[in-house]
Amino acid sequence: MIGGEDRLEGAELLELLGEAEIGRGQAQVAAERGRKLGKLGDALGCRVMRARGERLQGSALASGTDARHHLDAAVSAFVSLGMPFEASRTRLLLAQALREPDPEVAEAEVRAALVAFENLGAKGDARAAAALLREMENTMPERTKDFLGLSQREVEILHLVAHGMSNKEIADRLTISKHTVHRHVSSVLSKLDLPSRAAAAAYAARHGIL
Repeated sequence: MIGGEDRLEGAELLELLGEAEIGRGQAQVAAERGRKLGKLGDALGCRVMRARGERLQGSALASGTDARHHLDAAVSAFVSLGMPFEASRTRLLLAQALREPDPEVAEAEVRAALVAFENLGAKGDARAAAALLREMENTMPERTKDFLGLSQREVEILHLVAHGMSNKEIADRLTISKHTVHRHVSSVLSKLDLPSRAAAAAYAARHGIL
């Protein structure tokens, strides 16, 4: 019977093979490899294997709703598994997938990854995240930098609220406390004179900032 460590090493090797396939332009092959890896993780009850499969699928798809779904799932899994480095690596992939459709959320993902890399002492990864953050800040539309009196962080919170995320989910995503999220949500509702999170989501949709 394959031991736990062997399973993890095997999952890592399969993901690396998939990444090489993406580099060779074989994205569909890599996506299928990721799907099989995720299914194998489910069958073996190995959450790390499942998370790596989700990440590989999202990386192969690169952008769009499906890519976001798989990368979101991988981030959540790595966070719950207590694997901050892998979660942060995945956040950078998610940021690239969201760069055009959701630039504020993409920036929030990069900021969270940068903080985690710095805390982990992963200097090379931190430099890469910082470089991506500077690039994104330079290309972000002006309206997203100061939207109707909201701070940049509050715009990020509004985006995540509009996508139906709870305070705990937002806190995990941005690597901040639930208390801080609650304070930001309250500030957003007050500044926009809105009665509820549902009203905030509707407001975001009306103003094209989903």
